[in-house]
Amino acid sequence: MSRLSIALVFIILTSFALSQAEEQGFKLTSVQLLDEVSQIDQILQKEHSERKINSPAKIENGLLLRRIFLSAAGRIPTVGEYQKWVHTNDSLDKEQLIDHLILSEAYSSQMFNWWADHLRAKSYIMGQANQIGAGFLYVDWLKTQVSENVPYDEMARLVVASEGYPWENGAVGYYLRDDGMPLENMSNTAELFLGTQLVCAQCHNHPFDKWTQMEYYQMAAHTYGMVTRIQGNTVEEIKKLAKDFKKSGDGMQMMSMSSKPDQLEKQARAFRQAVQDMLLPLQFGARHKDRKLKLPHDYKYDDGKPHQVIQPGVIFKDDGDLNSSESHDLVTQYAHWMTSPQNPRFTKVVVNRVWKKIFGRGLVEPLNDWREDTEASMPKLLEHLSKLLVRLDYDLREFQRVLLNLAIFENQAHDQELEPLAHYYFQAPILQRMSAEQLWDSLLTLLVPEIDYRQQKEAVDFLQTKKVNLEKYRLKVEGMSSEELFEVIKEGRKQIVEIQEEMNSINAQMKEAVEQDDRESLGKLKRLQNEMRDNQRSALATQIMGDEFNVYSMYKNYPPKRKGQLSPEEKKFPSYLRRASEQKSPVSADHFLREFGQSDRDLIDNSRKEASIPQVLNLMNGGLRWRLIDKHSPLAKAVIAEETLGQKIKTVYKAMLQRLPTAKEIELCLNSLPFPDLPTTPVLKESHTPKQKEQILQKAKKQKEYYQNKVHNELRHLAWALLNTREFSFIQ
Repeated sequence: MSRLSIALVFIILTSFALSQAEEQGFKLTSVQLLDEVSQIDQILQKEHSERKINSPAKIENGLLLRRIFLSAAGRIPTVGEYQKWVHTNDSLDKEQLIDHLILSEAYSSQMFNWWADHLRAKSYIMGQANQIGAGFLYVDWLKTQVSENVPYDEMARLVVASEGYPWENGAVGYYLRDDGMPLENMSNTAELFLGTQLVCAQCHNHPFDKWTQMEYYQMAAHTYGMVTRIQGNTVEEIKKLAKDFKKSGDGMQMMSMSSKPDQLEKQARAFRQAVQDMLLPLQFGARHKDRKLKLPHDYKYDDGKPHQVIQPGVIFKDDGDLNSSESHDLVTQYAHWMTSPQNPRFTKVVVNRVWKKIFGRGLVEPLNDWREDTEASMPKLLEHLSKLLVRLDYDLREFQRVLLNLAIFENQAHDQELEPLAHYYFQAPILQRMSAEQLWDSLLTLLVPEIDYRQQKEAVDFLQTKKVNLEKYRLKVEGMSSEELFEVIKEGRKQIVEIQEEMNSINAQMKEAVEQDDRESLGKLKRLQNEMRDNQRSALATQIMGDEFNVYSMYKNYPPKRKGQLSPEEKKFPSYLRRASEQKSPVSADHFLREFGQSDRDLIDNSRKEASIPQVLNLMNGGLRWRLIDKHSPLAKAVIAEETLGQKIKTVYKAMLQRLPTAKEIELCLNSLPFPDLPTTPVLKESHTPKQKEQILQKAKKQKEYYQNKVHNELRHLAWALLNTREFSFIQ
């Protein structure tokens, strides 16, 4: 073949590989991927050779399948997925599997959990902003970013420089999370994106690092102008008019509707609350203002004076240009400086976080406290990975695609305990227990079909309606003059007071129900009270928008409870059986997820993996164990589909541990579990009458059903036993 022909063939093959990669949404072709993997493998091999570290043995493909699924999909594979990817010759196309998973809904689900931990994304946040669902809108925004695979540097800029109302830009939830605490927010930003603990320097020079209190305030000055109480001119004008109205004759007349002083006060309070509720959606968001930060009154160092106005400055002054952004906005400049590739700390910190996510330990430990003398266990590797992430344009999906294909990912897990700050040279991933989310989602994989696509559609649709209606309300209110809005308030005052009087009557009835211990009546009265409060809250907004407008959606985060019976599907699989990413963020304190260490999302990456007695009791006696071999579950259906007892046992092992049982384990199962004897085959003779034949067949049918039910019940015990093993709950 001529050189020209060879060149043409190479060009064609390369173009084909590139088109395939682009079609799948990848930046790297298969050839480029393997080249990047090879370079990293060589760095690791050289390190291991110099330190005389032996590589552990490779794990079998079933366990490798399990490890890949837990890392890329956040759950174990189903029986069907096991059979699809682990072939009869025990081969596994690792690269193809990884590509398949990181393009899946499952990948987005587990990445949301990871991001929510780091961005402290909470459905319910502190403060009044919670009343318009700012937390839910923040969580929804984050899900969208993850689903669309927004590059890491862009996402960081979006949250740090966010502005607007939460329904139009959910990223402002990052500031509303720390409503009224701009200094604490800056500390969180530095810890999250720069791996630097600055919080100690808020009150004095850092006792364990080089940062001064002055440097802390210089950093904080960039975002100090980010305010979360927007309160535009309309809000301020209405408050002034309301104050004037209270002093007027009309205002005094309104207060004369009742003769009792306590009633007057309650009516006045209700009126004020209604006005506040009307203005609530217009008061919370994020806006950049020219607000100056001053040193505290007790500042004691020579480089400044108490109450001195601080000019913005940055740490890591030699890395990156603060003025590299074309924007004149201070916050935007700051965001661009922080996320610039010329600021190496930003890239290295996220590389370290993702490396720990996959291999169980960072190249730098601890993750959130990089100091002047901090050294990575493998500096050359960290440097190489950082350059790779920059070349990949901060695409974390693509970056993890590379890491999951590394040779060390296939090695037997390192099961020796390490000192917290000790260097580890990554001859294998660290043996670690599943996270709370991985454990929950893995259990649901056994219990519920198509778990990756199971959403609470009504809640999702309701949130979208909420966004649309809040924007409609904003446009309507901002299109009205303050005088027009105030006329609405005056016209609605009678309705507000009437509702308050009804609520006062309900409160009196509730007291009586409590005294009589009438719980049924008390429950009804509470529901009625909540309904009246909703009516009062939305009275003025309804008057502005009209009766056809869904005011409920502005002040609630979930759709009204559906009346009527559950569907057959809902009876089989209740709505709470959804992946961790589809639950509230985080779930309530008594939930399985919190019991097993889900982050409270008050602090960055605050999850736990420590074992506890309550965890053991939950796995042994919790409600989920009874669903393991429920007749509707994927596990049960896979077991029932098998003919022989031996195959059924193997299916349970494949479903839960992604391996076949050993001969000894099968023997133990057969000897320890009281499986019934196989029913005999019915014998029909010519001498039997039709009625006798029918009776024989009916008896045989009942025996077979009894046998299957008994076997099914014993396999439930087997599944429960495997659930409580270390092998199930740990990433081997």
